[in-house]
Amino acid sequence: MSEEADREARTEAPTGRKLERAHSQGQFPIGRDAVLVAGTGAASLALVYLGSRLRTGLTSLVAQAAASVDRTPFASLPGRAAGPAAAAAGVCLCAAVGVVLATLIQTKGQVGSDRSFFDLSRVFRGFAGLGRMVRKDFVFDLLIAFGKAVFIALSAYPSVRRDWGRLPALLTAEPGVQLSSAFQMLARAARPAFLALALLAGAEWGLSRWRFHRDLRMTRQEVKEELKSDEGDPLVKGRLRRRARELVRHRARVEVPRADALVVNPTHVAVALRYRRDEGRAPRVTAKGKGPLAEHMRDLARRHGVAIVEDVPLARFLYRKVKVGREVPAQTYKAVAAILAFVYRLTGRRDGGVRA
Repeated sequence: MSEEADREARTEAPTGRKLERAHSQGQFPIGRDAVLVAGTGAASLALVYLGSRLRTGLTSLVAQAAASVDRTPFASLPGRAAGPAAAAAGVCLCAAVGVVLATLIQTKGQVGSDRSFFDLSRVFRGFAGLGRMVRKDFVFDLLIAFGKAVFIALSAYPSVRRDWGRLPALLTAEPGVQLSSAFQMLARAARPAFLALALLAGAEWGLSRWRFHRDLRMTRQEVKEELKSDEGDPLVKGRLRRRARELVRHRARVEVPRADALVVNPTHVAVALRYRRDEGRAPRVTAKGKGPLAEHMRDLARRHGVAIVEDVPLARFLYRKVKVGREVPAQTYKAVAAILAFVYRLTGRRDGGVRA
């Protein structure tokens, strides 16, 4: 199957499990231009604070080198170069921090464990993939890169156009004047260029996310197989559900004949109640059911002479709130006591199920 045909067959959005698997392998929708903007922005902020020190140090260094051109300058130049070198290192460090933070933000702090170590096989796979460099996405990326360069150049051109005429005069100016003018020209060109780059970074980040989810799309069969592996084999689940229903029906067959009353609603819900002094301080829910199971419990109650009492609110409450085997809550004591007293009068039993 060709790459295009395979892509057309993948119509389903990637599942959460596939996204997690891709993240564990180090695959994230990272906008490269966003990383570039973050690094450039951090370096620009560093230049705002360190630019004067860098400019002064470079000016002094160039002036000292020019004044000592007829002598051996190496003894004094390293000391003078230490200041601008430290400032330049600070700018580079800020740029690196900006790049790392932008990457971590896009990956939400996750690091692909599968890419934590160097894997030589990826190098060979990269060589094998050189033949696919003419694919549609690669050509599209080349056109986008060319468009980015043109857009940034057009954005910065109005700011630097007026400085073209000053360039010949700067060739004969003092070193300090040359550096100061160069810094000013770069600052004027950097503002519109940085704004254009930020706009392009937002668009490129959206494109990278779209491509990431497009490449992870799945076929319907893959989605079915993944759901089956996540939720279990439907045949096994069906057998487990049948077994659970059989256990519940068996409990109903045992507990309903031993119950004092069956509270119903009137056909959908059934709750079996039982009270014995030696079994607890309050009546217990010994069985409950809904739908067909409730009908089965009513049949059992009729066959074994268990009183069936219709109380819609109580039946719903006990079915939703009380687990089988637990005592009824205190707020239902009065209603349950009224039902059991009525049943005891009908059956000639005393409190606790002892016959009069």
